[in-house]
Amino acid sequence: MRQIAESEGKILEKTQLLMLLITALNLLSTAPGVSNLVSANISREPGLLKAIGATNLGLILLILTEIFIAGLCGGALGYVVSLGLAQIIGTTVFGSAIVNNAAVLPIVSVLMVAVLLFGSLPAIRMLLSLQPAEVLHGR
Repeated sequence: MRQIAESEGKILEKTQLLMLLITALNLLSTAPGVSNLVSANISREPGLLKAIGATNLGLILLILTEIFIAGLCGGALGYVVSLGLAQIIGTTVFGSAIVNNAAVLPIVSVLMVAVLLFGSLPAIRMLLSLQPAEVLHGR
């Protein structure tokens, strides 16, 4: 009986390590996606705002606010959907409900902020190098 419990423990440890690896790879692949999304959406607006006197700090705060609002909406939707899917899988596969761990939400929130900040750095760097005249002329 003890050998079975030990082998189940080893399987659980390997499963947890696999989940951690998948999470890390997901976070690493998400940051460039955020950067590409933000870079694609930066168009004439920042150039126009710079032309009428907006500061770099003001533009950075504007872009970060947009990013964090989108991230918050996506994170909240993802959290609710994942809780629902976890319940469905838990009931279907294991025949019991999955208990919601309260420690997950703060950890995921911190990771989300880190990914959004890391992913937005290239777009912010590009934003700071914008010249209003070139942007307004369509170059």
